[in-house]
Amino acid sequence: MNAVSTTSLRYFAEVVRTGSLRAASETLFVASSAISRQLAMLEDALGAPVLERRQGRGKVKLTAAGEALMRYYKNVGNETRRLHSEIESLQGLKRGAINFGMPESLVRDLMPRFLSKFASRYPGISFNVHVAGSPTLAKLVLEDELDACFTFGDVAMQDLSILYSRLLPLFVLVPKGHPLEHYETLRLSDCAEYSMSTLDTSLWAKQQYDEMLAKAKIRPRVALETNSYELMRNVAAAGMCLTFTTRPLDDPFGNPRAGSYVPLKDPRARPQRFALSVHKGRNLPLAVEAFLGELTATLEDIERRAKAGPPRAAAN
Repeated sequence: MNAVSTTSLRYFAEVVRTGSLRAASETLFVASSAISRQLAMLEDALGAPVLERRQGRGKVKLTAAGEALMRYYKNVGNETRRLHSEIESLQGLKRGAINFGMPESLVRDLMPRFLSKFASRYPGISFNVHVAGSPTLAKLVLEDELDACFTFGDVAMQDLSILYSRLLPLFVLVPKGHPLEHYETLRLSDCAEYSMSTLDTSLWAKQQYDEMLAKAKIRPRVALETNSYELMRNVAAAGMCLTFTTRPLDDPFGNPRAGSYVPLKDPRARPQRFALSVHKGRNLPLAVEAFLGELTATLEDIERRAKAGPPRAAAN
């Protein structure tokens, strides 16, 4: 097998990422014919085809050799990032980049304050934060597009390594002035006659909520279906409907903007798993390791404070 050209490898990866030679040509600003020649050189060097030759305009499909080559390309990229990070560490943690993923519900809760605090300590480190549903985030971590991510729900992916995990109990966010506002706890049957917001199928928790309601033999009056926890909380606060949710992580005893968090005490209501995960076996750059170490310590501290209960009012 001959040496693989770095240019050929880069063009190949871009074709895979964009799905076609034409799309890769547009992003690379290189003629399609030039990309085609580089792919031919690549296959000649490897002695095997890397892309299936298909008619029509469908997305390209990798051969077995192509899949192996794509893994090699990602490993090279990861090790290059780690090399740069280790070299930079000789002069202290001054530079680096962190690719992180989180569900939208944490855009307001927890992460802005943590990112700001971390950035003030390491001003040379930059962040690329991808906001999406948990299934998408887990997939991007396994593809090494993200260094780590938060997820909600049961993550059944064996190649994910969980750095931190916690079960979060469910609450009902009840609007101010709603008939259920002053209940100390609620059962699913208490909510049955009122309008609710629900999650769409892009979120793992959708299945959990549907199973919970089905076991209670409740068909909710759906006022809103969305992939946004933040929107669900906002419409509940605005008085539109009830919303199943968890309390904010960093201020679990604080009051919502309008309404109240009422514990959902029902045998069919399972707590929701919250996790911080990375790709198992991947070598992470120093900046990412430092970030995840501090983030895990912060989460553990938040959990300890939550278990201790609400702070007592100061004595007069």
